[in-house]
Amino acid sequence: MPACLRTFLAPSPPESPARRPDHRGVPYTSISSAPVAAPSDKRERARAERRAAETSDAEAARRQRLIALLGGAALLAVVVVVALVAVSQGGDDEDASAAPTATLDEVPEDGIALGEPDAPVTMVEFADPQCPFCADYTTDVLPDLVEQYVATGDVRMELQLLTFIGEDSLRLANAGYAATEQEGLWRFMDLAYARQGAENSDYADDAFIESVATDAGLDPEPLLAATANAEPDAEVGQLIEAARAAAGEAGVDSTPSFLIGPTGGELEPLEVTALELDAFQGPIDDAIAAAG
Repeated sequence: MPACLRTFLAPSPPESPARRPDHRGVPYTSISSAPVAAPSDKRERARAERRAAETSDAEAARRQRLIALLGGAALLAVVVVVALVAVSQGGDDEDASAAPTATLDEVPEDGIALGEPDAPVTMVEFADPQCPFCADYTTDVLPDLVEQYVATGDVRMELQLLTFIGEDSLRLANAGYAATEQEGLWRFMDLAYARQGAENSDYADDAFIESVATDAGLDPEPLLAATANAEPDAEVGQLIEAARAAAGEAGVDSTPSFLIGPTGGELEPLEVTALELDAFQGPIDDAIAAAG
C-alpha cells in the first residue's frame, strides 16, 4: 500500500630559525657565541647563509602558493555546497499559481462527500494534507476517477483528513472541514494539494489558506476563523475526531489509504500497487459490478 514516508589543511612546515638582515641586507642566524672564524671560513659561511636564505625564501613562496590554492578550493567548495542546497530546496516551495487539477464544478458536494448520494459504490480516502503521496494521487489520478466514475453517478467519494504529520496538517484540515459549510471541501483540498509546500515548514499560514480558498471560489473568512485558535469550532472538531476514529477502526496506518464497497454497506480496503489510474480502475469496476 502506498505510504506517506515519514517515518523520518595540512599544517604548514615549521618555520626556519628567526633571521634578520646584517648591514649588507643578508639574512643570518645569530651566532654571537661562536668563535671568530678565518676569512676563508667567513666566505664559506656567507655562501652557506645565502643558500639557506634562498631556500627559506623559496619555501615561503611555496607556502603562499599552497595557502592561495587551498583558499580557492575552500571557496569553491562553499559555492558548490550553497548551490546544492539551493537546488535541493527549490522543489519544496509551493506553487502559488497552480490551478485546480480536478473538474469539480459540475459534481455535487455534501459535507465530506463528493458525488451523487445514491451512487451504488462509495470510495473513502484517508489523507493527510501534507502527505506528498496524497498530493500525487490528487493531482495525477483523482481527476480521471472523477470524470470516469463520480461524474457519471457510479461512485461517491468521501475524504477523511488526518493530521499526523504536523501543525500545517491540522491547520489545513481545520480549514478544509470549515469549507464543508460552503460545500467546498474537495475544491479547497484539490488546490491545497496542487500548491503543497514542504512538510512542517509553516507554509499553511493565513495567506496560503486565504489564497487557496479564494481561488477555489470560497469565502476565506470562515476558514481563517477555523484556524485562528488551537481548538476549532465544534463542528470542525467533530469531523477531525470522526476521521481519526474511522481511520483507527479501519486499521489505517499510512496515507493515502482507501476503502470501497456498496453505498450504505460494508466497506473493504482498496489495495493498490501504485498510485496510477489503471491500479484503481479494476477494483472500482469490480465494486460497481458487485453492487449492480
